[in-house]
Amino acid sequence: MIKQLNSLPDGLLELTADKLYTKIDNHTLVHLNGKVQRPIFISILQHGDEYTGWDALKDYLNNHQHQLPRSMTILFGNIQAARFNVRQLDNQPDFNRSWPSYLNLNDPTANTMREVTDLMKLRKPFASVDIHNNSGRNPHYSGINSLDQEFLNLASLFSDTMIYFTSPVGIQSAAFAEFCPSVTVECGLSGASDGTEQTHTFLELLFNQYNLKNVPGILEHQRVFKIHATVKIKPEIDISFEQDNIDLELVKDLDVLNFHQIQSGEVFGKLNKQLFDNQVMPFVVTDKNNNIITDEYFKLADGKVCCKSSFVPAMITQNIQAIRHDCLCYIMQPIDVAFN
Repeated sequence: MIKQLNSLPDGLLELTADKLYTKIDNHTLVHLNGKVQRPIFISILQHGDEYTGWDALKDYLNNHQHQLPRSMTILFGNIQAARFNVRQLDNQPDFNRSWPSYLNLNDPTANTMREVTDLMKLRKPFASVDIHNNSGRNPHYSGINSLDQEFLNLASLFSDTMIYFTSPVGIQSAAFAEFCPSVTVECGLSGASDGTEQTHTFLELLFNQYNLKNVPGILEHQRVFKIHATVKIKPEIDISFEQDNIDLELVKDLDVLNFHQIQSGEVFGKLNKQLFDNQVMPFVVTDKNNNIITDEYFKLADGKVCCKSSFVPAMITQNIQAIRHDCLCYIMQPIDVAFN
């Protein structure tokens, strides 16, 4: 059940993300009036350990205490997970896999997200922004679910690197893309000052836009990638980045490969002797239609899991919890998009 407020609780802007639980609950919507009434929707902390959104939003709100340029609705996501600086609690679903299109229609979190979506659709947002961090090293980038010009222009206000994706299902930006331009902004590692500063700058730019059809300063060298496949590790495979007496020892600093074209033969990890002798492939690669295409991208050689073909990975993480709850990484392809 969502709770709605028309102002921020006293003292909220003085709190770090792990202390928000003292003043606000999961799934709280805060509606703030601005000079222009049509609101921008801002979603933060869908994952409790991704707190750059709150840090940047605090800076922005402190800069505009007298009057916001435009109205804003803030969704405070997984406040209880933020208390413990974890992605989600053990008894919780992933909040950003629970939005409309989620398959379990009776799930309480999915019902709450549907309620938020229906309510915001009536308010006709100018734009929707879902702020996230990565658990691995990536450049700051925008994620969009449509190649419509307004989506591209919105994304370009944050970064000249964009990813177009249509899976996984149940994400906030895709739900809101049905009725307004929406974007997911990925701000690098939680707590990094450059991510907070870039997100704050993005908010300053966005809240001063009067339309998203023509945004000054769009650069010709912007890069747009499309997510082609998802790389997961089989749940029965024990993994580590540090232990060598385990099913799969992943390469340390594997996330330095993010957004780089890697070549055939690149090593992702070392398989233990028993699994290698039995030719057990620990990865499962699926395309957007959930077809298994592992053999197109990975092979076993000399006791190691290696790339079979060249590709650009994104969101490789060294966070074991994130790998288990989500995936190891995505495989991308560059696409050509015309910017106006």
